[in-house]
Amino acid sequence: MKNPLSNLLNLLAVAALVLALSACGSKLNNENLARVKNGMSSSEVKKILGGPDRVETGNILGLEGTTFYYHQGESKVQISFINDQVTVKLGTFGENR
Repeated sequence: MKNPLSNLLNLLAVAALVLALSACGSKLNNENLARVKNGMSSSEVKKILGGPDRVETGNILGLEGTTFYYHQGESKVQISFINDQVTVKLGTFGENR
């Protein structure tokens, strides 16, 4: 039978590994931004970049506009939609990207 302390240490090691791997696999990078194309829907963008950190929505002259904002470290991405289609994408990435 295993020692409870040994089980706890194994669990902590696995949690640390999962955390380290998730940080390495960030979706917020120039390669993924390049995959986002004009005309894509917001759900298609979420599949590529994940959920945004902030969303702003508004209506002007019958057009619905939405902007997704992503931020991670020094990296920032902004994706704008009109009627759920990408119209503008902007990104700046830190030196490690």
